Amino acid sequence: MTMPLDLKESAQQHNVAVIGVDIGGTNTKVGLINLHGEILIRDQFSTNALGTDPTDFLNRLGKSIQNIYELGRNQPLGIGISTHGYLDDERHGPVACLSTPALRGVNIRGWAEEQFGLPVVLNNDLIAHALGEYFFGAGRDTKRFMCLAIGTGIGIGVIINGKPLRYVGQTTGDAGRIILEPGGLPCKYEVGGSAEALCGVNNIERLALSRYGRIVPAYEVISAARIGSDEIALEIIREIGSYLGLALATLTAIFLPEKVALTGGTAEAGLVLLEACKTRFDQLTGRYHTILQDLTNGLFGGVEIVLGEKPNESGLLGSIVELIYQEPGTR
Repeated sequence: MTMPLDLKESAQQHNVAVIGVDIGGTNTKVGLINLHGEILIRDQFSTNALGTDPTDFLNRLGKSIQNIYELGRNQPLGIGISTHGYLDDERHGPVACLSTPALRGVNIRGWAEEQFGLPVVLNNDLIAHALGEYFFGAGRDTKRFMCLAIGTGIGIGVIINGKPLRYVGQTTGDAGRIILEPGGLPCKYEVGGSAEALCGVNNIERLALSRYGRIVPAYEVISAARIGSDEIALEIIREIGSYLGLALATLTAIFLPEKVALTGGTAEAGLVLLEACKTRFDQLTGRYHTILQDLTNGLFGGVEIVLGEKPNESGLLGSIVELIYQEPGTR
């Protein structure tokens, strides 16, 4: 993608920024972001979009955006929104969003346009994660890039030659429903042994309860594993990473990415998660990617699995990409 000429000129003359919004199943983030992907001002609040009435959530979101708007030096160019769930074809809002049921069928894009009088683009949150890492993080200079976001749930976004791969509800499908252990622990969609059931936050907290003998929030387990200060936390995150490696063994055979970046809140666990994921992945895939590389004379060069450079910010950063870039597929 290339930046429009008028935007380049504007960026040279002013402190140009865009408002980004990332509506997740657990938390919603809002930020003022410049064209280099730097978050200048940020806010976060609990999403809590349950029930059937979106009014409370929209009021809280509107107040957060307004505060960011007023703190910025200049009028932002627009608002980019990433949101949990499958979207309608026009990308007005989610049509299926089990974790945020109050937003089902809500024209979030139209609401934001009316409230703030700015251009608004809306994406599925997983596509936004991928766009954020592709343009501002680990996905730069790749032709086939996959972002695996791990948090409340698990899902993927895939970018091919600069273009997001969208084919179901403006997403790259529902990787969270890949079955890793038939008949195993069910996820919120009642799929036994799904990737989401085994890799998501709920399983981290379930494992923590069984091994500590008390309730421990997932973020505490993730933080302790990153620091390396707690053997139980390390053990739990290694188990989650092993499941991720199993999921990627299947997903990479379908999409053949050059690079996979792990993002989302759980990716904050860092190297312990990455190494467990890569170890299981290598055990399961054997020499498949190496043989494929040889057979295609390097057309497929294997798969590199890395931590995202913006693990907990990629969705927010990706929400603004379509406001500041045009001509998908050109760099």
